[in-house]
Amino acid sequence: MSTPTYLSIAGSDCSAGAGIQADLKAGFALGCYPLTAITCVVSEVPGKVEGIVPMEPQFVAEQVRICLRHFPVTAIKTGMLYSPEIVRAVTAELRDFTGPIVVDPVMIATAGEPLILQAAISVYEQSLMPRTTLLTPNLDELQRLLGTDTPISTADELQQAALVLANRYNCAVLAKGGHLGGNTCTDILILKDGTAHRWSHPRTLGISTHGTGCTLSSAIAAHLSMGHELVPAVELSLRYIAQAIAHSHKLGELWAVNHHNNSQG
Repeated sequence: MSTPTYLSIAGSDCSAGAGIQADLKAGFALGCYPLTAITCVVSEVPGKVEGIVPMEPQFVAEQVRICLRHFPVTAIKTGMLYSPEIVRAVTAELRDFTGPIVVDPVMIATAGEPLILQAAISVYEQSLMPRTTLLTPNLDELQRLLGTDTPISTADELQQAALVLANRYNCAVLAKGGHLGGNTCTDILILKDGTAHRWSHPRTLGISTHGTGCTLSSAIAAHLSMGHELVPAVELSLRYIAQAIAHSHKLGELWAVNHHNNSQG
């Protein structure tokens, strides 16, 4: 049997907790072969972003093109795309791809720093969203896409917001509830037809969640590349990230999620 292969189009995180590095660890842990196309190089550690250097859009496009030409890619995940030019370059290369595309709209770092130019958001909506199978925003990204400052404070409000985006973009939306308060985390999947699925689990305290969104979206792409339908792919991936958080380990003064020693379980 051939190894399931998917392509991650995202930024590089020098602390190896998020971005391409997190995608690689998740993909290999789940038994896939994750290809990569790097969009930006980010100088960061959990809680602090010091600098972002974007790749030339044409070079990003070349990475995507050569991977799709020479490998049996069955799913794609996009992460940090940063600029409108990179969004356009990536979308142009995906025009003939017929498999599922998971879009993690990386806009704001866990520490609060912006990871996307404002002008890129409308290009996302115009070019990439029509090709999206699943959108995976966290709470901040959800509110930014909605264009509202009104706080979302309950799971029901999170579900309604996800439904608005699913209807607007005609794609499934996984609204991640990790930033909601309380002792329980609730993640909500809204399918294109409006059907809702909820998963809740106890919150793990005292752990840095740097990179967990990248890892989750990559795990979903991995499970889709294996042939899973969307709902079980999301469920398996949520289980995987919960295990990764529960089995995290401390490196020096920073908490980092250990993706190496976890499987889909």
